[in-house]
Amino acid sequence: MKTILLMVTTTETSSTIGYIIGAIIAVAILGYLNYSLIKPEKF
Repeated sequence: MKTILLMVTTTETSSTIGYIIGAIIAVAILGYLNYSLIKPEKF
């Protein structure tokens, strides 16, 4: 019983952490895209 409860709690926590990490990555990509639009690098 304890292992089942631990597995359930880990799945819920990891999915929440995954959502947070995904949101941070999405914000970072959007910020980089906006920055490259405002100040494009000259090759």
